[in-house]
Amino acid sequence: MVYPISKLVIWPILSLFIKKIEGLQNIPDKPFILVSNHQSYLDPVLMIMMMAWHKNKQLCAFATNERFRGPILDALFEHFGAIRVNGSLEKGLKALKQGKCMAIFPEGGRSHTEKPQKITHTGLGVLALISKKPVVPVGIDTYHFWPRKKLLPNFKSNIKITIGKPIKFKGKPTKKSARKVINTLWKEVKSLARISHS
Repeated sequence: MVYPISKLVIWPILSLFIKKIEGLQNIPDKPFILVSNHQSYLDPVLMIMMMAWHKNKQLCAFATNERFRGPILDALFEHFGAIRVNGSLEKGLKALKQGKCMAIFPEGGRSHTEKPQKITHTGLGVLALISKKPVVPVGIDTYHFWPRKKLLPNFKSNIKITIGKPIKFKGKPTKKSARKVINTLWKEVKSLARISHS
């Protein structure tokens, strides 16, 4: 069982503020890559606990090297399978081969506004093409609950999560093909998040 204690404590608390989750039936039984927009500190925890609670799956998220450092945070990151960005492609592929699932927030940081930021890196596309694993697009609305500019959450607001159907990609992992993968996925993520494609 994945995170038997953590999910029993964390998820019931988080679920109090979740208005709606759509598309849980779209989650594959086999290892997959989850890609989502990023609006709040809460997003990785939300995705990890949602998968643990509803699907009993370990979801390893890519995490920044610059922040969230220290003995306690490092231990928590390791416990929940977070992968620091240096050498992340190889580590991500290894995790997928081990039967784990990957979560990627390709914006590289929380959005300053409700709209997603432009994606400059092609790592997501390369990982999808090399691993050949299905990629599950997810649109989340946590901006109104805990936006970047706020120190504490707005407990009067609600969280919405929409999970799309998995997409598989074929082809060689060139820069052009990786960019095409990202464009396809990001258009879907924004649509699921009810955000304009512009």
